[in-house]
Amino acid sequence: MLITAEQTNSRQTPTRLRLVAKAVKTLTPQVAMDQLKFMDLKAAKVMLQVFKQAVANAVNNLGLSAAGLVTKEIIVNEGPRYKRYQPVSRGRAHAILKRTSHIRVVLESTETAVAKPKQVAKAEPRQEKTQAEEGKLAPSKVMTIVPKKSVAKSQTTVRTVTTRKTGER
Repeated sequence: MLITAEQTNSRQTPTRLRLVAKAVKTLTPQVAMDQLKFMDLKAAKVMLQVFKQAVANAVNNLGLSAAGLVTKEIIVNEGPRYKRYQPVSRGRAHAILKRTSHIRVVLESTETAVAKPKQVAKAEPRQEKTQAEEGKLAPSKVMTIVPKKSVAKSQTTVRTVTTRKTGER
């Protein structure tokens, strides 16, 4: 069974990411993640995120154990380039290419998948507290007259509104 994880448009050059991918492509995902944690490269942090995502996909979605996974392939492709210009003398400009990358990690499982049924958790009704109830604001009572929407238009109700005391003079 193949498990994939992708990260697109990563602001790293593909060359730098391929150096890191080459270093960990023969390792198991657990050992590769341990190696990536101690590499002092920005590309290693990006690659570590993709490995964590792939392992999480296998464990949470398919019910596989992380120990039974093997790295099948790591693909680093070039993404879109951002084209910028650096102004230089005599009114000219030099082009700057800001490269991006697409990273794909494919893991292979040695065991069969045990799909977990997705549990639908019922949301409990939220009990919202006003800021005055939390003690953040000092309440002051303000009386407002609000017309009541009913058949008789002459009826009105008085509603008490809690507001914040401000230091205005």
